[in-house]
Amino acid sequence: MDRDTARKIDADQDEKSRIEKEKDRALDKALEETFPGSDPVNVTQPPKSKHERRNEKSETSGGRSA
Repeated sequence: MDRDTARKIDADQDEKSRIEKEKDRALDKALEETFPGSDPVNVTQPPKSKHERRNEKSETSGGRSA
């Protein structure tokens, strides 16, 4: 392989590396801009409050109406 070909291959690899770095930066920026949307979904339900439990008991047991 001659020197000109080797230089061209090195230049092509450098260009590909630069493009990949730019893509990575763009993806990181996009992820940061959508941060709240990127949080995982909470699959557990919080416990019911005292008020909710009290209302649930009165609705199912025929207790006092509000």
